[in-house]
Amino acid sequence: MNNGIGFKIKKLREQKEISQEDLAYHLEVSQSYLSKIENGVIEKIDFLFMQKVSDFFKVEPQYFLDDQIVQNNTDNNHNSAVGNIYSTVTIHNTISESILENLIQNQEQLGKQQEQITQLMKIQNKLIENLFKK
Repeated sequence: MNNGIGFKIKKLREQKEISQEDLAYHLEVSQSYLSKIENGVIEKIDFLFMQKVSDFFKVEPQYFLDDQIVQNNTDNNHNSAVGNIYSTVTIHNTISESILENLIQNQEQLGKQQEQITQLMKIQNKLIENLFKK
């Protein structure tokens, strides 16, 4: 099953029973451009265009992400093409203790190195001042 952006735009358009020409007019693009998007010829799509599509179909932009499962609920008035969007992405919020300890140690070492650099710069500036005084 094709879940690309163009495919999803086409499905939303068909659910609302809108012609490609009418949708292109509402989105302020040519019908041929919209056709290329729906057929997957154009895959890199401008963010502003996608916002127009989302606004027109009253869906969240996340609907167009590949990792979404969508339950299509059209009402009789065709006011909303999509009712519920559920993400299939699972975010694991666990970091092993050893990685966390390493991160903390690296931050501490970076802080010490920055202090050393600051001290070296002060010494360098004093040496330069002394050179100019001679």
